[in-house]
Amino acid sequence: ITIFPLLGCVKYNKSTVKIDNKSYINDFELLQKNSNNITSVKITSPKAIIDIKNNDIKIFKSSIEIFNKNGQDFQVKSDNSIFNNFSNVISVFNNVKFSFFENEDYYITTNSIKWDLNTSIIDINNPIKLNFMDTTINASNGNYNIVDSLLKIDNSEFKRNIYNSESDKGYQVEIKSDIAKWYKNDNTLEFLSDDKQVETTLKFLTIE
Repeated sequence: ITIFPLLGCVKYNKSTVKIDNKSYINDFELLQKNSNNITSVKITSPKAIIDIKNNDIKIFKSSIEIFNKNGQDFQVKSDNSIFNNFSNVISVFNNVKFSFFENEDYYITTNSIKWDLNTSIIDINNPIKLNFMDTTINASNGNYNIVDSLLKIDNSEFKRNIYNSESDKGYQVEIKSDIAKWYKNDNTLEFLSDDKQVETTLKFLTIE
């Protein structure tokens, strides 16, 4: 990982008794890319606080943009995040939302994530909700592989509304599985279970 300079205006908060070891940065920006140039990360925020003692950067209203070799991949927004400059780990929490640049109707929400920037795996150890147009998927936890563009989730519940030719909701498909995988590049879903059985339910909402 190569760390580029921090950009912004640094303000130092001093006390008459002792010097505060925290630096306040407006218009914070941090750029990183891995050594093989497969992915790069851009973190921006209107305000950040650098805690020199703990080697942490506390970021408010953060926006994390991930770029791959083909351009923009996805963006993660949240109310708060903490980046530890020593471990190179960023923790993102409070109203976390993954947005995929290709389609605004495709997004993921959760409460928190943790990402070691030395790896390509983003850990999501909290309940997850996926929104894919007329489809929602709820899961207990999961992870996203940036290099493979693969989201893997556990204990998933898939729901999709199917509409008829008059644009009325005709029926709903429900699928429950131990594991579900979303392959972002070709936009396909795969459902798996430990006992090789996946529960599928059709709910008919209108009868003609």
